[in-house]
Amino acid sequence: MIEEEAVRLERLQKIRQSGADPYPARVTRTHRTHQFVTHFDVLQKDQTVITVCGRMRTIRKHGGLTFIQLEDGSGMMQIALKRDQLGEDTYNQFHDTADMGDFIEASGTAFLTKTEQQTLNVQSYRIITKSLLPMPEKWHGLTDTEIRYRQRYLDLLSNQQVRNIFKTRAVIVRTIRAYLDRHDCLEVDTPILQEIPGGASARPFKTHHNALGADMYLRIAPELHLKRCLVGGYERVYEVARCFRNEGIDHSHNPEFTQVEGYLAYMDYEQLMVFLEEMVREVVVACGLDPTAVPFRGHTLDFQSSWPRIKFRDAILSHTKLDIEQYSDRASIAKEATKLNVPVEKTDSHATIIDNIYKTHVRPNIIQPTYLIDYPVEISPLAKRKTDDPRYVEMFQLVYGGGVENIKAFSELNDPLDQEARFTEQQVARDSGDEEAQFSDDDYVTALKHGMPPAAGFGIGIDRLTATLTDSHNLKEVILFPTLKPEG
Repeated sequence: MIEEEAVRLERLQKIRQSGADPYPARVTRTHRTHQFVTHFDVLQKDQTVITVCGRMRTIRKHGGLTFIQLEDGSGMMQIALKRDQLGEDTYNQFHDTADMGDFIEASGTAFLTKTEQQTLNVQSYRIITKSLLPMPEKWHGLTDTEIRYRQRYLDLLSNQQVRNIFKTRAVIVRTIRAYLDRHDCLEVDTPILQEIPGGASARPFKTHHNALGADMYLRIAPELHLKRCLVGGYERVYEVARCFRNEGIDHSHNPEFTQVEGYLAYMDYEQLMVFLEEMVREVVVACGLDPTAVPFRGHTLDFQSSWPRIKFRDAILSHTKLDIEQYSDRASIAKEATKLNVPVEKTDSHATIIDNIYKTHVRPNIIQPTYLIDYPVEISPLAKRKTDDPRYVEMFQLVYGGGVENIKAFSELNDPLDQEARFTEQQVARDSGDEEAQFSDDDYVTALKHGMPPAAGFGIGIDRLTATLTDSHNLKEVILFPTLKPEG
């Protein structure tokens, strides 16, 4: 590597000594590679002089003829440098100064080679970016997944499939935005730096604002600010939100992640289930997939058929024969959890233990897209209670693929006194050592006292949805620059 870099540095100096700029600020490009390929017949017939720019992926010299595979953001094409066309000095100078990986600007006309390959006959060229390190194909370390994530630019250079993942991700976000916009949802921005992190049960990142002399937190969810917008008079709002949670890193978690959260006034959780089913199907189709047969983790998922709705209590009962209604105190449910080989920590609350039973014995067994509905009220302190059974809330999650949870949604709690009481319960849990219990947000309660209309809200993880629709088994594959342990 060091030796090759030295050679390239020498070639860089040769370019500069010739009076050329190896890093010009301005270039000329009349056509992208896909335009050259698409309009080749016309370009060849008219002998139109065009200019293309891109990275040289291969250089093959055959005496006085050199073929180059040129790549830009739209594809690949072939260009040809001919000694007779360019002249001896210019032709030799190219080989004295150019390397694979350099960016080149080339002008010329279209022609077909003897093997009928569409090619640009180069009449003039210049190197517009001199690369000082070799292409990934020459770097054996690229097979190391850790290096792939740390130096993603090399991963993208060497693997078209990886580039396609992030194109799919862009399609997913664009389609969700279009769907929500079409249904009269307003996209807004809410604070990332917050005095009180709320909207989810998670351990936050903490920082300090020097000018204010105050501790701040990176948001764990945009929920409470979005619902303040409903109080303020907007009926439907959403945000494509970067969120942060100070948790472990594994194949399904990254401390920095992207989700779309939305809140729709005058809608309940049953109506929202239908709304989100339609949205997800639209996204699947936009990604070029058959919604009846999406490959994921060795399974074939059917997103087209209506998704079953199973109550949280019934799901645990069917997989463990444990009826959570029979264990209303922490000690009794902890004993049953131990029997089921579910670890119980001293700081785990009654709700946390029930949730861990579900995560251990239910979630891994759900393959096809399924709505798990009606969770215990302790698990979701921001959801509205069920009218016919206030022990449960009008909440649902989309679960599939042997344990993936993606959509989380519920009828929003808009009773300020009930909300205040639940915040108090969460504070008791925090005081008992549960670092993921929610903070009490007095201003949010004040907002509710001014009146928030009946509404339903949802959050959908972009990283997890991208992983699903690209059949990726690790979130690091779908996050361009994932969080990694610092080197050294």
